[in-house]
Amino acid sequence: MSANSASRDEIAAALKTAGVTSSQRWAAEVVEYRPYAGGDQDLTKLRHNLAKYNPGQATVDKIVSALRP
Repeated sequence: MSANSASRDEIAAALKTAGVTSSQRWAAEVVEYRPYAGGDQDLTKLRHNLAKYNPGQATVDKIVSALRP
């Protein structure tokens, strides 16, 4: 799922499928911090911004695993 072009609902569905709790909330954060660099497959910018909310490494990893730039 593209973190740059997918809708908030599409991202939330992908996050839910990946096992992320509160997928709607995290999808809103993904959308808020757009755009992401196309070559950054690890979504470093997103990881950095999500860390502000102390979601835990496992949650961040699940979020990133469901997305691409």
